[in-house]
Amino acid sequence: MALDNDRNRVLTSLRDRSRGVDCTALIQILGLDKIAVERHLLYCVDYALATWKRQRDGLGLATITDLGREYLGRQNL
Repeated sequence: MALDNDRNRVLTSLRDRSRGVDCTALIQILGLDKIAVERHLLYCVDYALATWKRQRDGLGLATITDLGREYLGRQNL
């Protein structure tokens, strides 16, 4: 369950920042390690819940998609 909660926290953070957010900022905001944030972002990208302009160092701007917003709505978040 923790994975789903952390993933939802990542998506919620993206939703709350309409212009997107950098992976480094998500690490600081959520208090998760870099590997966890990247794993959740990759999952969200794979399922079209978010976009992420990933750079070689793992950074880059991430934004939520309309499908991601619908997903959070279904989760009552």
